[in-house]
Amino acid sequence: MPRRATEPSGDRGCSRHGGIDNRGRHATADILGLDCLSRSELRTLWTQELGEHPPATLGRDVLALAIAYARQERRQGGLSKPVARELDRLFDQTLRGDRTGKAAVLTVLLPRSGTILVREWQGTSHHVTVVDGGFLWNSKTYRSLSGIARAITGTSWNGPRFFGMRDGDGKTPERRDG
Repeated sequence: MPRRATEPSGDRGCSRHGGIDNRGRHATADILGLDCLSRSELRTLWTQELGEHPPATLGRDVLALAIAYARQERRQGGLSKPVARELDRLFDQTLRGDRTGKAAVLTVLLPRSGTILVREWQGTSHHVTVVDGGFLWNSKTYRSLSGIARAITGTSWNGPRFFGMRDGDGKTPERRDG
């Protein structure tokens, strides 16, 4: 049954024994209790927990989800930097009007710094170390895996595909040329 605007938030089958405590936080409104709060209570809670006013157009469900995510992130940690960057890129593309019709450049999530990638090519084993500024191979830092793949093979390759980080049509480079 849809909730009417005049119904108090406690009429949703929620049992609330608290409210706002003396620190301005909802004493019993944990992640599971967020659905018991009214839109105005969620807006107040958003401001307290996220340090900014929520967009005026957000409804109860989105406010509750955002607050729950912020709480979960504080407890368990947030997104990795590459994932956060990709989400920011998608956000910019979608909400800021980047609709040029061009295919979006897909980013490849790279392994952590210190990871060693190994690729055998024509009987020689090549070891590439992921570093903060790119990739280290043969005592030289490269900005991309594609540059290393080109140096190894003498031909143009997609670097992540060459090092087995991405399949092309279900085939790995070893099955094709290796």
